Amino acid sequence: MKNITRYTYENTDFQGWRVSIQRCGRIITRYFSDLQYGSEEASQKEAVAYRDRIFAAMSSRRDDLPQFMDEELERVQLLLREKEAGFSFR
Repeated sequence: MKNITRYTYENTDFQGWRVSIQRCGRIITRYFSDLQYGSEEASQKEAVAYRDRIFAAMSSRRDDLPQFMDEELERVQLLLREKEAGFSFR
C-alpha cells in the first residue's frame, strides 16, 4: 500500500501501521496501533482512511500545499501531546 508500512517487530511494544507522506520538504508521519484500534485489520482500515483523507485534502489545496502540510504536522503533534498527557486520540 502506497505510503503505509506495517510494523510487527517482536522486540517492540508497538505493532501496527505507519502512514508517512512527504511533500514540499515536510513529512507527516502517523502511527495506527493494533492495540488502540482493537485488531490489525481495524488499525489498517484507519491508516488507509487517514492516508486517503490527507491525499484528498492535498488535492483540494494544491495552491497552498506547504501551508496545509504545516497545519497537518501541527495537528499530528497535538495528538501526540494529548496522548502523552493522558488524553485519547481523535
